[in-house]
Amino acid sequence: MSLIQNLSFWEVVKRQLSFKLKAYHNLIASLFLFQMMALFFSIFGQTTSTSDGFMTITNYIYTADLIVVFTLLWIFTVSFYMTTRGSKNMMFNFITDKRSNHLANFFYMIILSALGAVTAVLLGVLLRLGIVLYNGIDHLFMYESLSIKDLLLMITVVFLYQILLFSFGYLIGEIIQLHKSFVFLVPLLLLGLLIFTVNLFNEAYMFTFYLMEENFLLFSLKVIISVVVFWLLATQVGRRLEVRAI
Repeated sequence: MSLIQNLSFWEVVKRQLSFKLKAYHNLIASLFLFQMMALFFSIFGQTTSTSDGFMTITNYIYTADLIVVFTLLWIFTVSFYMTTRGSKNMMFNFITDKRSNHLANFFYMIILSALGAVTAVLLGVLLRLGIVLYNGIDHLFMYESLSIKDLLLMITVVFLYQILLFSFGYLIGEIIQLHKSFVFLVPLLLLGLLIFTVNLFNEAYMFTFYLMEENFLLFSLKVIISVVVFWLLATQVGRRLEVRAI
């Protein structure tokens, strides 16, 4: 412990992050499991049929949407795992500084989100190439080409959605740790808030606030502000947990 106490704050964060990358390697493995499942379901595509009574035309639409959705589901699941009591106990066996633990978790979120975004988009490209090679370009009715700029934009957007979901899940996970009753109260509160926004705006404004934003810079600003707010709140909740533990 004396060695740790002599380290600077950022050195402690660095060691925390390094420890998390080694201790949570199974989370990275689970990412590829989620994505392989999504890839399997994406291979079958979406089927649409039109008929005029004499002839039926069936279209098969292949997209990487399911891969992105499964990746977002994975990052949301990981955010909850990071706030479990067992996970925290393992961290505090290494260092008892709550502030450094939150900051290390933040950087860990950045790494996981970047990895998830890059692999999800590239796996989507691999799916497209596989479909083209299997069916042949002559059998494709429409093919949307992708430039390097498009790929980078897609990776950035998926990355932003991932840090948003991770931050929100991390906050909810911290709140649930306050008391067991919050396991039921928090979902009910979120459901009530969703119903309220639907009645007020005639849409699920909690989601459309981000999903319907067409300006990339404004979308990025919304996500970044939300992420900062979620982490500040999670840190405050974490302090209450620390006080209760004492």
